[in-house]
Amino acid sequence: MSLWYSISLMIHLIAVSLWLGGIVFFLVVVGPAVHELEPRVAIKTMNQGRIGLELISWVAIGLLLITGIFNVAARVQAAAALSDSYGILLGVKMFLFGAMTVHHCLQVFRYSPQIAALTTALPPRAISWPEELLSQWRRWFLLLKLNAALGPIAVLFGLALVRG
Repeated sequence: MSLWYSISLMIHLIAVSLWLGGIVFFLVVVGPAVHELEPRVAIKTMNQGRIGLELISWVAIGLLLITGIFNVAARVQAAAALSDSYGILLGVKMFLFGAMTVHHCLQVFRYSPQIAALTTALPPRAISWPEELLSQWRRWFLLLKLNAALGPIAVLFGLALVRG
């Protein structure tokens, strides 16, 4: 393949690492770490972490979309005819990417505004997590866990596509 394809593939892999790495970091490090903090600090820390993860995720999703389209176009152009199995693998991978993107959109546009508003409205001397805020975070985390499960599966399908 061409140099541009190799560069695009490398950017694609970096974007995957960025998105999945951010998800895993949030689940494994940030989530458990806030349990050691007082509730008010924990709530603010989680909210700041959420904002950072959403930014990183959008950058990664954009890069994945652009490089993914380029990679498929380069692959189709290089091969006279692609096998049926390639089309099936690509379709499944695109479905998984779409599902992960929908989950991310639900996090950002459905739950994040409520989390942000409830965090802002937090009483100055909060001694526990408000139940409504905890409920929103649970929903947000459920979607994050779904993406953490779907991501490696999508990566495996991507590897199968590259290997032909």
